[in-house]
Amino acid sequence: MNRLEYLMIDLPEDIKKTMYCGDFNESLRLIDIFLKRNMPQILKDRLIFEKDRIRRLKEDYIYSYEEALELAKNEIRNLTEEEFQYLKDERYIDWIYVDGKVTFHKSFLNNIIKVNTDMKHRFLHPRKDDSKLLDEVIDKIIEKGEVKYLIHVKTGLKLKEEHIRKGEKIRVHLPIPQNAQQIKNIRMLNTSHKPKYISREDYPQRTIYFEEILKGNDEFTVEYSYENHIKYNELSPDKVSSHQPGFYTEECLPQIRFTPYLVELTDMIAGSEKNPLIKARKIYDYITKNVQYSFVRQYAAITNIPEYAALNLKGDCGVQALLFITLCRIANIPSKWQSGLFINPNFIGCHDWAQFYIEPYGWLFADLSFGGSALRKGSEKRWNFYFGNLDPFRMVANSEFHYGLYPERKFLRHDPYDNQIGEMEYIDRPVYPHEYEVIQEIIEVREI
Repeated sequence: MNRLEYLMIDLPEDIKKTMYCGDFNESLRLIDIFLKRNMPQILKDRLIFEKDRIRRLKEDYIYSYEEALELAKNEIRNLTEEEFQYLKDERYIDWIYVDGKVTFHKSFLNNIIKVNTDMKHRFLHPRKDDSKLLDEVIDKIIEKGEVKYLIHVKTGLKLKEEHIRKGEKIRVHLPIPQNAQQIKNIRMLNTSHKPKYISREDYPQRTIYFEEILKGNDEFTVEYSYENHIKYNELSPDKVSSHQPGFYTEECLPQIRFTPYLVELTDMIAGSEKNPLIKARKIYDYITKNVQYSFVRQYAAITNIPEYAALNLKGDCGVQALLFITLCRIANIPSKWQSGLFINPNFIGCHDWAQFYIEPYGWLFADLSFGGSALRKGSEKRWNFYFGNLDPFRMVANSEFHYGLYPERKFLRHDPYDNQIGEMEYIDRPVYPHEYEVIQEIIEVREI
């Protein structure tokens, strides 16, 4: 269920035309007609997946032009329609056609508030900014060479009452910390149910697994603590070894794909540069300077994530990280995924970033979205820090992109590539995001 190589197969022309204009009912009708024809299984799988992709797109894009404009006017003081159109054109607002009409992403307003610093003084309800906290911690990391934090949280999923199928079995995977480079002393402190299985500490997408008969008012939680040890990496191209490893430089289909466009983009960015550290920095600089941060549709609704980012010059933390990983691998620089949660004393939420390998330094970090945010806000120091280094406010659950959960799921995951909040399924179908609430609770975050 989770291999997805069929995403590299194009859609038949008639279906593609209806998808472009958002005539989803016609797309579904044509897919059913095509599925009756004689074709290889890989195309059938692609067409069946397209049905699910339509469901995901309809979940994500919910506001008409008029509704979105009114919402934006209620949040941004004296916003004109001309300014709204400018925000749309400049990638601050994500949209698609639905039934031939422009329809906006459900998070478009949060994206404007998060990203557009020029309008910051006009927001009627500005969001809290963690820049000061990050600057203070980064200064301490650079000055002391290392910081350590204890992080204690409770996470989980709670079924909404109207979607509980009482008396039926449910299967639940919740992400938990793995023994990553910076993560130490992991402790499982409490669980809502007796776990059926806990993945080993180095499992690439680590989870705790429950299998229960629903009783009503069901929520599945895990409480854990761990330590995050961050050491400062001061990088110098002059110290880079002439011998570099070749692991983590291959394609990983269907997403880490060396397309002609991405190969040419890599050549354009790297030029004649031979030093891998400088090449990686050039890739980091290109993405943080050119790829606009944007909340996007579900990753399963994007058939080629890195190329989507490179062509549209927009994407969220994971989209930017995957573009960095792909371009690094094309440039023969080992690179891989890391993700989980961002947790500081004031905030908890999902986040993705990248790692890249340079001898003699070993695995280094690159947080493209935090680096790009620093650049937007005029903090060159923080921008430079997030190339090679990371803050201590991370929970690492995943060290591989597009890796299977264990025990294996029966149905396609809500996020087939990453796992930051968890996954649930009944015996006969998956449990969809609108059917549950996400539990993310900070218990303690302190320096040790």
